[in-house]
Amino acid sequence: MYREFFVHSPLLALPVLSLVIFITVFAGIVTRTLRRRPSAFDGVAALPLEEGEEASRDH
Repeated sequence: MYREFFVHSPLLALPVLSLVIFITVFAGIVTRTLRRRPSAFDGVAALPLEEGEEASRDH
């Protein structure tokens, strides 16, 4: 009974499509992050070490 329902259900493509979209976005974010120069992260990495309101306005 359930087998016949799942064979003819058009909604079974949605989880596969969601997985493909997730993997594509995840791979894109990882690739973009790894291709950036390490110096691009230096300013952001130092933010927790800075004090005062002026430091947060500079970035």
